[in-house]
Amino acid sequence: MERATYETAGILRDLYNEEFGGDEFEPYQIGWDQLRGIAGVERLTDSILSDIGTSMLDSGYALVPFDNFLLVTMESNFKMARKVPPRIVEMHLATSENEPADFEFADTDGTQEIEDDVV
Repeated sequence: MERATYETAGILRDLYNEEFGGDEFEPYQIGWDQLRGIAGVERLTDSILSDIGTSMLDSGYALVPFDNFLLVTMESNFKMARKVPPRIVEMHLATSENEPADFEFADTDGTQEIEDDVV
């Protein structure tokens, strides 16, 4: 029987708290077939995955699909990930050839970039 996506998301969140593989409260991998079984569906459509993912994000968790498995993690696991500086993003903005970008990114975290040509 097909389970509601919010119920499936709840089970994935609960599994995060379970102890297995020697750890608890850690990111874990789940197979596509395992998630299909938990969700009670024959096929995980984009809509189902999106709904499960949205429900998880609402409570600070993330469902990240990869080719061979899905990753369940918490947003807090990514707090220490490096941030792209605005000056690098500006180098890659999509603009027409004749039209310069009409905005600048501000440093939102209050850090200053060290220039390469500083002696």
